[in-house]
Amino acid sequence: MSKLTQERISFIERLHEIFIKRTGHGAFAYISVSDAMTLFDSYQDSNEDAGLFINRYVRSV
Repeated sequence: MSKLTQERISFIERLHEIFIKRTGHGAFAYISVSDAMTLFDSYQDSNEDAGLFINRYVRSV
């Protein structure tokens, strides 16, 4: 498994965790898989901490 794939999986797991903590439901109850992939790409471009990036996004949804 490539490093990019591992990072993507880790990001999506974190995304689900934060959605569950804030809403009681996983990320895909609110966004599509395609949205999650686009969000991951934006995160990669941001050079920001994943937790901060995801928390900011979840608060905006």
